Amino acid sequence: MHTLMPTRLLALALGLTFLLGAGPTRVDDTPTKRQNPIKVVNLNILHGIDCDPPLPAHGDQCRVRDRIDLLRQHLIAAGCPDLVTLQENVTSEIVQRTPTEFVGPLEDTTALIADSLPALTAACAFPYQVVFDPAAVRPPQLGRGIDEELILTRYPVLKVEVLPLYGPLVPLFFRHVLYARIDHPAGPVDVFTTHLASDSDFASLPCGINMLPPPLVSPTCPAECVAFADTVRECQAKQMARFIESRHNVPEPAVVTGDFNAEPGSPEYLEFTDRGWIDSHLAAGNPECEPATGVGCTTGRIDTNLSDLESTALHVNKRTDFIFVVPAEEGARCAGVIQRRRQGTTTGLFAGEPNPFAPACGAFPLPICWASDHNGNQLNLACTEALRRAGEVVLKRSAK
Repeated sequence: MHTLMPTRLLALALGLTFLLGAGPTRVDDTPTKRQNPIKVVNLNILHGIDCDPPLPAHGDQCRVRDRIDLLRQHLIAAGCPDLVTLQENVTSEIVQRTPTEFVGPLEDTTALIADSLPALTAACAFPYQVVFDPAAVRPPQLGRGIDEELILTRYPVLKVEVLPLYGPLVPLFFRHVLYARIDHPAGPVDVFTTHLASDSDFASLPCGINMLPPPLVSPTCPAECVAFADTVRECQAKQMARFIESRHNVPEPAVVTGDFNAEPGSPEYLEFTDRGWIDSHLAAGNPECEPATGVGCTTGRIDTNLSDLESTALHVNKRTDFIFVVPAEEGARCAGVIQRRRQGTTTGLFAGEPNPFAPACGAFPLPICWASDHNGNQLNLACTEALRRAGEVVLKRSAK
């Protein structure tokens, strides 16, 4: 089942929930010979439900308020991207952490993000709109509210849809893909974002296995997947890729972002790159993740306490977060060009250095060092013909 949300209904839900009060997004860019690039940032923000607070009123959910504030600073330093995709938002007030342990009351990260928007507006000179599934708004519907995707967009939203993904814990918990079409000056831009299964929801088990206690029964393996051969996460990757193919029907490039919980070369990763979709990090000439040093990596920090988040060391050793680009087709207003790393591209890691906005960071009361247990991704997708002639990476050609 796909959940299709009319834009007017979505805007009403978000207006009531976040009280943005900023009015419609301004589209005040005057067309010039040099078209607007498409700038995207992606980050798994860490819900923090497994993190014990070090002090009363401080450190809740791994100092989530401090981390959201640091995220805001990173977004401003990144030049206020057109699109920001965020995973692992939590809206549930109480969460069962183990069979015998409940945690809460928890901070609603979507509310914290909404609270940060006026400061972003002041710094960026334009307001962001929020794209978020009303079914996950506090109090969320069954199976929702623990790990949610959210999109911030500078430009108007044309359509929104949510794809529920297969999982053995449905209906108690399920993953999903959040899709929005954005009215970007470079043309309509489709953005898809997700957080695929982890070990906590049996990512590596065979598709179709029953993991629910009676009288509940896990869903059967979907027709597009191979029962008891594909893993849960491999099936989710197949579902997402087919969903993208079915929805992306404009010639402009599309962006596919998220925490895929899978490394380069894995079946999940190949589900996207084998379709000719571009791993923007590598296309820009950035190095592959080096586990020994953490260079080029996005994940690996401890998320059950603050030790790594309050350390200036990288503490990352895998690359599982990606921005894939679906190449532009003939007739696109935006050719889709990634500048090479030697030309100063901003495509690559986002928030990949310890807090650069404070003279020191560490344990409270110092500012926190990292916005998340993940480093994020950023993409600067240029649209000019001049850049194409400069010999940079043209996505349609590089896909061949």
